[in-house]
Amino acid sequence: MPARTNAFQRLVALLTATFAGQAKVSESAMLLDRVTGELREVDVIVISNTASYQVHLSLEVVAWSRPADTPWIEKMHAKHQNLATDKLILVSESGFSKPALRKAQFLGIETLTVEEACGADWPMIAALEGLGVFDVVTMNFDVAALCQFSNGAKEHLPIPATDVLPTRIGPMSMDAFVRRLLNTDLVQETVRAHVKGGEERVCHLTYTDSNGLWKIDDGARSGEILELVIALKVVRTTSPVRYAAGKFRSVPFVSGITTEPAGQLQFVLARNPDGSTSGYLINSSGMQALSA
Repeated sequence: MPARTNAFQRLVALLTATFAGQAKVSESAMLLDRVTGELREVDVIVISNTASYQVHLSLEVVAWSRPADTPWIEKMHAKHQNLATDKLILVSESGFSKPALRKAQFLGIETLTVEEACGADWPMIAALEGLGVFDVVTMNFDVAALCQFSNGAKEHLPIPATDVLPTRIGPMSMDAFVRRLLNTDLVQETVRAHVKGGEERVCHLTYTDSNGLWKIDDGARSGEILELVIALKVVRTTSPVRYAAGKFRSVPFVSGITTEPAGQLQFVLARNPDGSTSGYLINSSGMQALSA
């Protein structure tokens, strides 16, 4: 696949993740063909939970120099007829021909383009260009809980990232709960103050609450969680990037991609209605959320 197509596909994946809310976004994901039993690659898949079932949105992307045509629409429609795709969305860097748009509408396929920079957030671009580099802090973590059982014994137990917790804002996975903590200004400022660009460090954070955390009951014993212990692996990188701007689904955004082959990185930042900035990046560690 040409490098240009890769970059555009990743841009679409990042934009989709930025606007997808709580949905899970995966690039170059595989879906099973119900007829042949083969795994078929889909450029971007968005999985969201609705009531008691999952909804799969599949995005296919082309970065041709000409508008996408009717044969491509028909080819993608045929491909997804036997995949677990609830809705198919096609994205073309150069737009679509009029016959292709009519065929897509007839087949119930949504078509999107990434528009040019008209209406983009130029102050944000100017601020990024002034920095000259994009500063990324990657934090991977493991979580353990200090538990006190009804017999008085205390023990540290690992907590899976998928465990769901009752929180003040509703049920939340342990992974989402910890990432919410790590995204606070205090943690971000502390990490940036102690970890320089190009460095890798391991540190530990503890989290407690004066009102207590959570009760536990595994059937054999019961008690409560006194504190969470978060083991952090922090990597900070600074990468020279070139910037561009555009609109996706009428929302202005700024994107960037590294100018050096080593340590490739690509990101998207969009301005939220409340004035804050958020987005996603893809680097060697995978896709991760951004905020600024």
